[in-house]
Amino acid sequence: MNVSSQSERTAIFRKAIANFIKERRETKKVAEGDPRYEYQTWVEKAAEDAQAIQFATHVARITHSSSQCDSFYAPPDTLPHCDVVARNAMGSSFHEDASAQNAAALYVIAFLNLRVDGQRLLDYVLSNDPSLRDALAPSSAKGGEMMVKFASVVSPSKAPRVDALMKQVFWLNGDDPVEDKDFILLAPLACSSLMHELYMSVQSANFSEESKEARKARREGKPSEHPCIFYRDVVEWHVGGANPQNVSPLNSSRRGVSYLLSTLPPKWVGRSVPDLRGRDSAIPTFIRSRRAYHIIKELAGFLKTNPPPTIETRKQRRVFEDDLCQALAEFTESVRTYEKSGWTLTSDCRLPLAEKAWLDPGAFDDSSGTAPPDRWEDDVSTRIANALNAALAKYGVIGLGDTEFAHWCRILLQESSWHASSLTQGGMA
Repeated sequence: MNVSSQSERTAIFRKAIANFIKERRETKKVAEGDPRYEYQTWVEKAAEDAQAIQFATHVARITHSSSQCDSFYAPPDTLPHCDVVARNAMGSSFHEDASAQNAAALYVIAFLNLRVDGQRLLDYVLSNDPSLRDALAPSSAKGGEMMVKFASVVSPSKAPRVDALMKQVFWLNGDDPVEDKDFILLAPLACSSLMHELYMSVQSANFSEESKEARKARREGKPSEHPCIFYRDVVEWHVGGANPQNVSPLNSSRRGVSYLLSTLPPKWVGRSVPDLRGRDSAIPTFIRSRRAYHIIKELAGFLKTNPPPTIETRKQRRVFEDDLCQALAEFTESVRTYEKSGWTLTSDCRLPLAEKAWLDPGAFDDSSGTAPPDRWEDDVSTRIANALNAALAKYGVIGLGDTEFAHWCRILLQESSWHASSLTQGGMA
């Protein structure tokens, strides 16, 4: 860099810093000419106050607002890779927080975050930019000293402090849990940067205009270019009480609000298809299935009203019959799809041969060398018809005899899809 370009950049830095000082003076409503806001005086004081500031990703006062424990600055790219969602997942665009021994020095954070040509003053400080050094003080030596003081905001403490207000955990660091010397004390620190990332994500999902439009489109059944994002069972955690600014700047910007995701154990979902191995028949399982159960219950309620033999009655009954046949077809297809072909050939399967032919066509294909039993469809239809009559009788529908039994057999034989090809074409809605 030539002398001319360096002096030009120095002038740019001085102008940006002078404007910042002017805006701060006007915000404080201090009269122009106050010696505290003279350029060199103000910058030197900021450099001294910077030593009471610690930029941080992990803030101790989140655990206890009165703690004097040191906070830590650990950018995500300096952390080891982790296969779960953690602080290193934030990438380079993470939110920096800070802790201060004196809240009056927090203005230094805003100063170091001042952007010049797209970069923060702190970035120029850490790269030891000569133009910024010359802008801070008339002499290079004095400017260098101030750069060191400003850079201290991200320098880790040589001897980290911890106090009794912090949560501490005994951690076995040796081989013998009986020996006290084999334990170390860990003081976990909350990752303020990750907490802020979660806060911004939850706020956006709940209150952004895009999310509002997406939820409205979802309610109205319309497409939307924005996704619907929901955070379930989130707990709102307030940090810092009435003085959230005493904890950290990011905590103050959130008004002390942070969110905790649910850590309840998952609700395990069982297999979508009941395990029919070890059962003497699959038909009771079908009758107790959710859809068949509700259809049979509604049909029983309808029949108990003793409806008149009219066209409307026949139409309504036909609806129930179609629903039952559809439920049976879905049950058949779900078992055939979930289980592997030939699953009924295992020694723990006790299903009758007819039901094996019904639910596992692979048990009797050409490769098995075994032919399915004759008229197995009639056998299965008879079994299901008996089960349906018995289920209706439990609801108090009496008088179901041979005529009703023959009716169910005819319906099942004519309209239920026993074969996989039929199920695919017409048995499934």
